[in-house]
Amino acid sequence: MDERRTRAKPIPAADRRAAIIAATETLLIEHGTATTTRLIAEASGVAEGTIFRHFRDKRELYRAVAENIFDPVRADESITEVVEGKAEIEDKLRAVIDLLAASSQRNLLVMMAVRSAVLEQPDPEDVRPQHGPPKFLIEANKALVDNLTRLVFEPHVNELRLPPRKAALVLRSLTIGAWLPGLNRTNQPLSSEDVIDVLLGGILIEHGLTRGND
Repeated sequence: MDERRTRAKPIPAADRRAAIIAATETLLIEHGTATTTRLIAEASGVAEGTIFRHFRDKRELYRAVAENIFDPVRADESITEVVEGKAEIEDKLRAVIDLLAASSQRNLLVMMAVRSAVLEQPDPEDVRPQHGPPKFLIEANKALVDNLTRLVFEPHVNELRLPPRKAALVLRSLTIGAWLPGLNRTNQPLSSEDVIDVLLGGILIEHGLTRGND
């Protein structure tokens, strides 16, 4: 066998690491916990040993994938792209809801694989159990609400009954809850238009009731 065909081309370590992360993300979405390092190596165009020159183990690799998909900069760019050129709030909501619906399902598949890897290969340095979600998830959630507030609702502040940030929280909760795998198995699943109707009109025939003192 020609050795040149099996040896990875010399590229900067950061680029090789990024390529492995990208290939692993795609495989985790397609195969979930059935993803193997052999599949990752083939998809990345490297030998299996190359993977472990960049990542200590599968656990570290999967966590890097999770941090990448929840990267606040990546989320900001995605939301900016889908709302660009849209003047009406309904059009912005429709685009963002479709984006969040797809990403929430994709992200859950990756996180399930990450959890499986952690259980299979617990880190011996983790002497204390972690309570609550990882820091990168907390930061990603805050960034998502910030982006929705700034890009979707603040330009329409004069049209809203709620503060833009609170509207962003409602949108995030409705969308992720409606399309999270395992929670949306119903004979009447919510559509993008359903979420828009609830956000902009409420669920009552006579909406817009005056609130009492909080």
